[in-house]
Amino acid sequence: MKSIKFYTSLLTILAVASFGSASAKAELVILTISVNKAAEQFYKVQDFLKELQSSQEQAQERVQAINDEGKSLEQEYTELAEQANSDILTEEARNEAKQDAGIKYQEIAQKQNELRQFAENVQRQMAQRQGTQMSLFTKEIMEVVTEVSKEREASLVLDTSGASQNGMPAVISFDASIDITEEVVKRINADKPADEVPAAE
Repeated sequence: MKSIKFYTSLLTILAVASFGSASAKAELVILTISVNKAAEQFYKVQDFLKELQSSQEQAQERVQAINDEGKSLEQEYTELAEQANSDILTEEARNEAKQDAGIKYQEIAQKQNELRQFAENVQRQMAQRQGTQMSLFTKEIMEVVTEVSKEREASLVLDTSGASQNGMPAVISFDASIDITEEVVKRINADKPADEVPAAE
C-alpha cells in the first residue's frame, strides 16, 4: 500500500485542553504520536486507497481507449492523404480524398482535446476526492488522539511524523513509553468490520 503523507492538514504540535482541576499540575505530561503511521494503518484509509486505485485503473482504461481511437483516426488520415496525392486516382477522387483527410484531421484534433480534458478532469477530481476524504480521516484520528490524551491527562501531544522547514524531524527523539500511536491505531480500528468467513464447501 502506498504511504500517505499529511502535509498541510496537520499541525506539528497538537495542543490538548486540560479539564478538571483548577489547580496547576506539578508535572508536565507530554505524549507523542506518528499521525502518518496511524493513518496508514487506519482501515478506512486502506479501504479508500483501494477504491482510489480502482478508479485510477478505470480512468487509465478510458485513456487507453481514447488513445486507440486516436491512432485509428491517424491511420485513416494517412490513407486519405496518400490517396489525395496518388497518381493512380482521378482528380475528382483525389479531391474527395483531400476533403475527407481534412475532416479526419479535425477529428484527430478533437480526440486529442478530449484526451487532454479527460486527463485534467480526472486529476482534479482525484485530488479533490483524496483531499476531502483524508481531511475526514484525519479528523477521526485527531478525535481519538484527544480522547487518549485526556485520559492520560497530557498537556501536550507531539506529532513525530512531521518535519521542520529545514527537513529535520520536528521531534528529534523521544521515549517510546510516551508514544500513543499503537493505542490510537487500536481505537480507530475498533469498529473495523470482521472479514467475511469463506463459505464452507
